[in-house]
Amino acid sequence: METRTNKDSKMADSWRSEISLVIYNALEEMYRSQRHTDCEVIVNEVSYKCHRAVLAAVSPYFDAMFSSGMIESLNGIVHLQGVSPQIFEKILSFIYSGQKVVAIENADELLKAAAMLQIKELHKKCENFLLGKITSENCIGAWKLSKSHDCPALSKASWSLIMECFEDISRSDDFMYLDADDLISIITNDNLKVSNEEVVCDAVFRWYGSDPTLRKQQTIDMFQYLRLPLLSSEYLLHEVEPLDIVVENSRCREIVREAISYQMLPARRSDFNSPRVAFRTHSSMEEILIVLGGYNAIGEKVVDMLAYSFNKHKWFFLTPLPLLLGREFASCVFGNDIFVSGGSQKLDCLLRYRSENNDWYRCTALQQGRRRHAMVAVGDSIYVLGGYDDNIKEETSKTLSTVDEYNINSRTWKKIGDLPIPVRSMASAVAKEKIYIYGGILFNERETDDIQYFDSRLQTSGVISKMPNLCKLSKAVTSEKRVFIICTDGSIVEMLDDGKCETVQVISSFTRRRFGAVHHRGNVLIIGGETGNSIHNNILSFNPITKEIQGLKSSLPSRANFGGLKIVIQKKYLTREWKSEG
Repeated sequence: METRTNKDSKMADSWRSEISLVIYNALEEMYRSQRHTDCEVIVNEVSYKCHRAVLAAVSPYFDAMFSSGMIESLNGIVHLQGVSPQIFEKILSFIYSGQKVVAIENADELLKAAAMLQIKELHKKCENFLLGKITSENCIGAWKLSKSHDCPALSKASWSLIMECFEDISRSDDFMYLDADDLISIITNDNLKVSNEEVVCDAVFRWYGSDPTLRKQQTIDMFQYLRLPLLSSEYLLHEVEPLDIVVENSRCREIVREAISYQMLPARRSDFNSPRVAFRTHSSMEEILIVLGGYNAIGEKVVDMLAYSFNKHKWFFLTPLPLLLGREFASCVFGNDIFVSGGSQKLDCLLRYRSENNDWYRCTALQQGRRRHAMVAVGDSIYVLGGYDDNIKEETSKTLSTVDEYNINSRTWKKIGDLPIPVRSMASAVAKEKIYIYGGILFNERETDDIQYFDSRLQTSGVISKMPNLCKLSKAVTSEKRVFIICTDGSIVEMLDDGKCETVQVISSFTRRRFGAVHHRGNVLIIGGETGNSIHNNILSFNPITKEIQGLKSSLPSRANFGGLKIVIQKKYLTREWKSEG
């Protein structure tokens, strides 16, 4: 049974509705008969007699005006600007009679007027009406209207359609009239759905071509947002490089050269760091972190190939290694393929992972088997340097100085030189055509702080300088042409242009070895590794600019002595998810 309070409340609501309807009908009748009107609104010399209380009740704009002490509040005469008589008549019909005044031919203007006069109920009805009328032909106009007049639902819906139908929309007249800032907002969004980046460039170049005199500088400024490295080589050379803004502007030429370098230097692609190398959400490709082989938390050697999706924050299984390499193999990236060499189980093994079909292939075996060695890609070749050959009988000769080259095109090996000092368990990096070797272990089991180099073009070698401390089992990462060496004691060392080194940061409580390190979007990621018998499953991030160290939220499978790499792969291969060990 209902309480008396509930009954009283329902009765009061009923009475309120009844009297509200009486008042509303009376106000409409008084407006039509012009009785008791106490203000005059003049729109383009057309006069409308109204009631101050009614206008103030629905419009904070009028309420503030009539309460301000301004002349309008004294004489009751309002000169209204920015609204046509036809639109103001519709507004009065809505206010006094509640008529459905929104139609396809007036919705835009009514929305603008409702926003100006702060009539929330009419503003919302206009927005809802336009929401039902959005198409690929009018979504740019709807988006711009929604931005200017506080329509979040309309803005979201029209923006989604722009993202979804960009290829068609970019050929419309409305697209040609976009402001430069609006165009930048669209083309920089990762959710833009395009089949390739050529579509985006075509759209921008058409926009520029519609008014080249006015838009020349704007397009030059916009060039930095085009993802040129992801274009095809043919498009870069035939459509982009000949453009007048590229020929005439040094900054545009620099951006084009960056893209051409990315295309022409597959050996350095994994070191590349640019905001223009960023795959969109709907791209078929994705940049991923690879953890390859090594051993797990209980010391078992594994053949797993695990891929971390930076977009999904998940780990996936890719095709595993075809054989157990054991410990201390070496790996490097060429383009988006991975080469793996040596290892305790198969010293002379060379494998190639082809990312385009997610599979492994055996390559020509090494001339001299090794482990604990360095391997890098330069030009069209893979180089293996130093290391340890278990098959040599003389203990003092097992630590190697030899440098062997594998030509990727001819699939042949040849010995091309030696390091000045035989060394193993060292870090390596490439700058231009020089391969640098940092620290390591000598034949007599002592650590070294020497920095050696091998010039792959001149086939010469030497010792260039020294590390700040003795250094073994470290990792080197190239980011923005800067080389950072992460040491087992947590010190992060940068090699300067003159070959000298300085410690730029020290990771507190870091004493681990056999970890991985890659760069990602300007940061150095330090992955897994071991401390004593403990295997780590965390990832640390070092920012070279701020020197800040922070732990990433994502954990990885517990691994040590693995290959840590970064490549781009087709998303269709990221299907078999790894489930956390915890």
